[in-house]
Amino acid sequence: MAADWAEIRRLAADFQRAQFASTVQRLSDRNCVEIVAKLIADKQLDVIYTLDGKEYITPAQIAKEIRDELYVHGGRINVVDLQHILNVDLTHIESKANDIVKSNRDIQLVLGQLIDETYLNQMAEEVNDRLQEAGHVTMAELCKLYDLPCDFLTEELSRRIGRIINGQMDTYDRGVIFTDAFIAQHKARIRGLFSAITRPTPVSSLISQYKFQEHLLYSFLEEFISNGRLNGAVIGGRQDKAVYVPDIYSRTQNNWVDSFYKQNSYLEFDTLSRLGIPDPINYIKKRYKSASMTTLKAVCVGHTIVDQVEASVEEAIRSGMWVDIQPLLPSSFSVEDASILLQQLMRTTNKQSDSWIFDDTIVVSEQFINSCAAIFDPMMQHKAEQEMQNNHAHVLTEEDLKQATIIAESMISVKKDKREDRKKKTSDGSGSTRAGGGGNAREIRTKKHKKRGKRDEDSDEEMPITGKHRPKAVIFMPKEEIESILKNHNQDCPEELISELAEHLIRRLNKSYQEVLHSVFTSTASSTSGANRKKTVKELQEEVSQFHNNIRLFEKGARLFADDTQVQLEKHLLKTICTDISNLLFNFMAGDLMMSVETYTSITSELRLKMLAKQAEESRGPLLKLHNSLNGKCIEEFLSILDGVTDVCGIMLKKIDKKKERQVLFQHRQALLEQVKTSEDPALVLHLTSVLLFQLSSHHMLHAPGRCVPQIISFLNGKIPEDQYKLLVKYQGLVVKQLIGQHRKGKGDEDSGEYSNIEKEAESEGEAARKELQELTPFVKDLVLKPRKTSVTEE
Repeated sequence: MAADWAEIRRLAADFQRAQFASTVQRLSDRNCVEIVAKLIADKQLDVIYTLDGKEYITPAQIAKEIRDELYVHGGRINVVDLQHILNVDLTHIESKANDIVKSNRDIQLVLGQLIDETYLNQMAEEVNDRLQEAGHVTMAELCKLYDLPCDFLTEELSRRIGRIINGQMDTYDRGVIFTDAFIAQHKARIRGLFSAITRPTPVSSLISQYKFQEHLLYSFLEEFISNGRLNGAVIGGRQDKAVYVPDIYSRTQNNWVDSFYKQNSYLEFDTLSRLGIPDPINYIKKRYKSASMTTLKAVCVGHTIVDQVEASVEEAIRSGMWVDIQPLLPSSFSVEDASILLQQLMRTTNKQSDSWIFDDTIVVSEQFINSCAAIFDPMMQHKAEQEMQNNHAHVLTEEDLKQATIIAESMISVKKDKREDRKKKTSDGSGSTRAGGGGNAREIRTKKHKKRGKRDEDSDEEMPITGKHRPKAVIFMPKEEIESILKNHNQDCPEELISELAEHLIRRLNKSYQEVLHSVFTSTASSTSGANRKKTVKELQEEVSQFHNNIRLFEKGARLFADDTQVQLEKHLLKTICTDISNLLFNFMAGDLMMSVETYTSITSELRLKMLAKQAEESRGPLLKLHNSLNGKCIEEFLSILDGVTDVCGIMLKKIDKKKERQVLFQHRQALLEQVKTSEDPALVLHLTSVLLFQLSSHHMLHAPGRCVPQIISFLNGKIPEDQYKLLVKYQGLVVKQLIGQHRKGKGDEDSGEYSNIEKEAESEGEAARKELQELTPFVKDLVLKPRKTSVTEE
C-alpha cells in the first residue's frame, strides 16, 4: 500500500515537471489543419469536415449517429433534419442513408425520410384502432394524416391486414379498408332499403343520402338481384345515371305504355321520360321489335298515323290541290316532327316528282302550281308589249341584243353604201364640202384610223366596258304583287303557303317573261321599215344641226370673257346642250339595236355605256370619245369629235349663214323676253336681264349658269349706260341679301333657342330687301322690255 502511494507521488511530480517545462517544438492550429488536409488528399486519412469546420468525423461515426437518431425519433426521421442535428453536409448524410437502406431491409427511404419496420408496425396498430372505432378508413385520409404516398401506404398496410389490422380491403377499390361488422351492417341496410322501393330511384341519390360505399352497394345489389332476394333491375350500369327499377313498377309502366300506344298509335319521348324511362328510344326498340314504327325527333309514330297521312297526300296530288298534314297529326306533334315524317313519306312513296313541300308541312301538287302560274300569262303579254313601247332599252336580254345586231347589220351596210356614193359625188369638187350643201355646206374634218391590229394613239381616253354595265336581270313582278294576286285567286290558302308559293314562282315567272319579251321583240324588230328610218334620219339631221349651230353661237359669246369665266361657261355648255346632242346621237344609234328610249333627255351616263357596249366596232370608238369629251373642259374638242360621230351616223352638218344666224339670235332673244315677262323671282329676273343685256350690247348669244351672273354684270360695265349698270348692281346686291337672309332663317328653324336673334334679324333684313326688290323689279325688266340706248359704242 505504501509502495502504491509512493508511485502516485512520483507520477504527480513528473506531471508537475512536465507542466512547468518549456516546449521545444509546438504545432499551431493552422499547421494541424494543413497536415490533416494533406493526409486526406493522400487518402491516408478518411474523415469528413463538419459544417462549422471545427471538428472531423469519420463515415462510420456518421452511420452510427444516423441509426441512433432514427431510433430516438421513433423509427421515422427526415434527412434534412439530420443535417442540423449532426452538423454534417446533406450530401454525406444522403449517401450514408442510402447505404443504410441497402444494407438493412427493415429501413426504407421514402420521400426523403428514413422509416424503419418499428414505425410501420406502430402505424398499423394506430390504423387498426381507428378502423375498429369508425368501421372503415380510406387511404386518402391516412395519406393526409401520416403524410406518406398512397401506393406505399396501401402496400404496407395490406401486408399487415389479418396480422395487425383486423379488417379487409375492398376488392374493387383498394383505397378503402372495412371491418366485418361494417360490411354486415351495410349489407343489411342495403337489403332493407331496396326492398322498400316501389318506384324508379336514382342510385346516386341513395348513395349521397345514406352514405353508402358505392362499390359495396353495387356488389350487394348484383348479389341480391342474382339470388332473387330483390325483384328489380339496375338500368344504366355502374354510372352516375344508374336507376333501380323494381319489378312492380316495370309491370305497371309497360302496361300503361302498351295501352297508350294501342289507343293513339304514337309515343312521346318526353312522356316516357316522365314515367322514369331514361332512354326512351332504346326502350321502344326493345319493347316493340316486331312493330313497324317511324322514329322522329320527339315522338315515335305507328303505321296507323302514317297510313292516314299517306292517303291524304295521295288524294291532294291526284286532285291537283294541296294539303297541310299538321292538322291531321295529334296536337303534341311539333312542326319539325311533321316535317321529318313528311320527308320520309315522300321518299318512300316516290311522290317528289309530282309535288312540292312548302312551309315544312304543306304538300302542293305540280298541277296546282301550274294553274297558279297560268294566272299571270295575260298580264305577262300585256306588260311585255307595254315595256317594249315605253322603255325597251332597259328590259332587253343578251339574246335579244344579239338578234338586234343581226337585224341592224343590213341597215349599217346600206348606210355604208350611201356614204360611199356621196363621197364619189363629191370627188369632183374641192373634197372638203359635202354634196348637196353647195357653198353653205360645212367642211367636215375626218380622222385617219390605223389598222384594227393596233391601238389608236388616243386609246387611253377610252373607257373599258366592264361587267358592271351589263344589262340587269329582267323582273316581271315584285314578290309582294305576286302574293296579292295569288291571295285573291286562292283565298282558302294560308299566308305561309302564299308567301312560299310566290317565292317559288318568281324565278319561273321571270324566265317566262323573258321569253315573252323575246317573242315581242322579235316581231317588233322584224317589222321595222326603211321608210320610217329615212324619216328619222332627216329629223335627226335637222335637230342635230340646230343644236350644233346653237353651240357655235354660245361659244362665240363665251370667248368674250376672261379665261376662268370662259372655262366655267364651256363646262356648263358641255353639261347641258352638248349632253343633249350626245344623248340624241346615242339614242339614234341604239335604234338599230332596238335599245332606244322614248325621250333621249332621260338617258344617263350608265345607259350610254350600256348602249355603247352593243355597238359595232366602227361606231363604238367615235361614240366612246364623244362620251368621254363631255367630262372635259373644251368645246372645240367636243365639236371636233362630233364631226366624226355625225359622219358615222350618216348625217351632214350645214354651216350657218349670216341670215340664219340673225334669225337664231332674234328667236333666242324673244324666248328670253317671254321668260322675263312671266317671271317674278328676283334672282331669275336678274339672270335673264343680264343675259339679254349682254346679247343686246355684244350681239352674241350666251348660255350661262346662275353663278356667272356677277361676271356678266362686270362685263356690262362700260357697255351699257351708267344708270342701267348701277341699277343692275343695286338689284344684284338686294338679291344676294335676300338669299343670305333666307339662309339665316333656315339656320334659325333648325334650333329656335340658339338662333332666335339670328332669325329675327334675318326676317327684318329679308322683309326690307323683299319690298325694295318688288319696287325695282319693273324697272329692271324695262331695261330689256323697253330698251333705249343699250350700248355705249352705239352712242
